[in-house]
This record gives sequence, structure tokens and C-alpha cells, in this order.
Amino acid sequence: MAEKKTRIAVLVQNELNLDLNQVFHEAVEMGAEIVNTPLYHTQDTAEVIQAAKGFDYVVAGREPWNAEVLNACADHLKGIARFGAGFETVDLEAAASLGIAVCNAPGVNSKAVAEQALALTLALLRKIAMYDRDLRDGGVTAKMTQTLEGTVALLGFGNIGCEFAKLLSVFPVKVIAYDPFPNYQAANALGVEIVDLETAVKTADIISLHLPAVKNMKDFICKETIAEMKDGVYIINTSRGYVVNEHDLVAGLRSGKIAGAALDAFKVEPFDPDSELKTLPNVVLTPHSAAVSTQAVRMVFQHCAGVIANYMRGEDPRSLLNPNYALHRAE
Repeated sequence: MAEKKTRIAVLVQNELNLDLNQVFHEAVEMGAEIVNTPLYHTQDTAEVIQAAKGFDYVVAGREPWNAEVLNACADHLKGIARFGAGFETVDLEAAASLGIAVCNAPGVNSKAVAEQALALTLALLRKIAMYDRDLRDGGVTAKMTQTLEGTVALLGFGNIGCEFAKLLSVFPVKVIAYDPFPNYQAANALGVEIVDLETAVKTADIISLHLPAVKNMKDFICKETIAEMKDGVYIINTSRGYVVNEHDLVAGLRSGKIAGAALDAFKVEPFDPDSELKTLPNVVLTPHSAAVSTQAVRMVFQHCAGVIANYMRGEDPRSLLNPNYALHRAE
């Protein structure tokens, strides 16, 4: 009887039209078949199951990998490679209990996201998006804008926060950062002052969010936190929509307490077409696109391919998120 072929489902878009057999060449050389079935960030569990069932490995996007999906795919599924750093869409405990390894791609797209954070900051301060809209509608009058100066607080000082700090070094700003596990060595090298969360929130002119979607960060930006901020603060979010209470953010923007917000992540994705955020002139919106650059996407594909090849060779997968999966793995 012929040996069963290893099957890998790539559930993200291949917008670069990469030769996936070449990207996953190590796995292909070990006999793997690559199938690209992009799910376009669906939240329909039945659709995820239909696309992933029967595969040994998946490259996962933002679709849900909850206990229902994992159990339905567990007969064959050995590993999930998340296409990016975030992993809040995957139930790590359920995956571990089924012997399914889950890996992500930390730091691979950090430069791209940091560039977007800077671009959003400048677009907000210099009213670039507003000018573009006004000119298209026949407006010709320049309005007062702000240059990038003052105190910038980075809430989260991991790979992306560090990259953003590097970009900010050419501007006349003081950069402070909060992180529950601060990297003092990186902070010293970049001239960043590590502070507590209260200080970061209260003293910043610009707050840039680089927070994970963990339970204690849900709705961190809320009316209580906003009340502690400086009047006229700017908020940038290139992390997760989970950390922002959008209703309270809108209230702060309408009142003027928040001078402006630039957002690349939202509570509901794809973005809710009826969101109040669309009606506000002091808001810049992008569709969770910070990590989507040609260079970053190529590198994330290569990382995911390497992770799966590691596993197929019997090596410990890189960037493993649930090491206890091995206790339940079927030999």
C-alpha cells in the first residue's frame, strides 16, 4: 500500500502569487501536497472545517480555531502555523489536549507594522486623509495641523514597539513605554524610558497601542482610562480591536478629550460598515493592513513553511505556543 501523502492547507490569500510549492519546498521534498484555499477571514466554523478537515497541517489566518473546529479536524491535524504573531483566534488548550501543535510568526512582520504605526501617526497629526477627502470634494483650504513632538507612549514594548521606537528616534519626541515584561536592554539602547501603566496613560501626548489580546487587556481603552489621559491626546492602534471599547472611544473623540484616533484593528472584522467611527473626521481607518507589505508577507510565508518542515522532520517546531501538546500527541 502506498504511503499516505502529507497534506498542507494554506488558508490565507496568496496575493503575491508566490509559487507555494517553492515556498514550501522542504515539505514538498518530503512528499507534501500544498493546497491553497483562502478563507478571507471568515468567522463561519463550518467553512473552516470544510477547508481544513483531512489536512495534516494548516497555515491559518484570522478564522476561528475553537474547540469545535479543532475536534472536527483532529483525526489528521498535527500542526497549525498562524500567519502572523497574533494567536487569540486559536484555543491553545483545546489544541494541546488533541496533540495539535500551534506556532506563530513573532517579529517577522514587526517592521511593517511599526511603519504603519508611524504612517498613521503622521496621517492623523497632519490631517492627510482629511485633506485627501476634502480635495476630492472640491475643498482647497488648508487647516491647522500638528507636527510630531511631545511625549509618545508605547503600550507594549515587544518587537513592534522596539521597531516603532527606532523610527521615532529621528523626531523631537520623548518616548516612554509600558510592558509587563520590559526589555530594559532594548529600552536603554533606544533611549526609551520604561514607566508604569498609569504614568504612560497620564503623561502621553500620543498613545500607540501594541498590546496582545489577553483577558486583562480587553477594552483597556475605555471611558475610565480615557478620563486619565491628557486633554487632546491622540491614540494609534495597530494591535488588536479587542483592547479598545469603540463606543467609549467615539464618545471621547466627539467630546474633544481625544483629538484624534488612527485604527488598524477593530472589534468586528471585517470592519462594520455601520460603525460610528466612519462618521468622524478626526479618525483615520485602515483595514487591519499594517502587516501587509510585500516583504513582510513573503517572510511570514517562509517562516510558516519552515515551521511545518521542522515538524515533519521530527524537530521541535519553532515559535511553539503550546508545548504541552506533545503530552497528547499520537505517535
